[in-house]
Formats: sequence, C-alpha cells, structure tokens
Amino acid sequence: MSGKRAWKNVSPLSASSYIDELMGVPRDFAFGWLAGMLLPLATVCGIVGGIYLLTRKVPFITDIGEDDGERRLIVKLVEPEEARGLFQKGREAAQAFGDEIRSELEGEQQ
Repeated sequence: MSGKRAWKNVSPLSASSYIDELMGVPRDFAFGWLAGMLLPLATVCGIVGGIYLLTRKVPFITDIGEDDGERRLIVKLVEPEEARGLFQKGREAAQAFGDEIRSELEGEQQ
C-alpha cells in the first residue's frame, strides 16, 4: 500500500516543461556551435589586437621560397598598409587558383 501512495504524489510533466526539455537539445547545440565558431575568432582577434597595440604592426602569413623549390609559410610582422597589399595579392592568387580548378573540373565533365 505504501508504494501506491508514493506514486500518487508524482505529478506528470506539464506541457511547458516537456516543450522546454524537447527544445533544450537544439538550443544547446546552437549555442555550442555558435560559441565554437566565435570564441576562436575572438581569441585570434584579441591576439592580433594585442600585438598591434604593442608593436604597431600586424602579424601576417606569407610564403617564402626555399632553395629546393619548396614553399614555406611564415608569420611575420608587417605594417598595416603592407598587410592590405599582401592581402589583395593573396586574394588575387586564390581567385586565379579557383578559376584554374574550375576550368579543370569543367574540362573533365565534358
């Protein structure tokens, strides 16, 4: 008898709490995904901003040619105006590379 009385005290979930639990999974996923994307970006921006405040230069990734024909990427400090020029040069190189890949893929499809 005492077991039956114990079950009478348990109330079923209300509709609002059930919906809250149901929507909690996608909401938590969305918050986790957003934090996973924004926190690394904010960290990099903070590091670059701190370096700029200390040196008045910005870190920029550039490539250097080796004697054996290999390319290596390095991070060096450059003036902000020079970084804009290097960024534009990199954008044009990426556009040319994309166009080359696109033309090769179109050639294979025909």
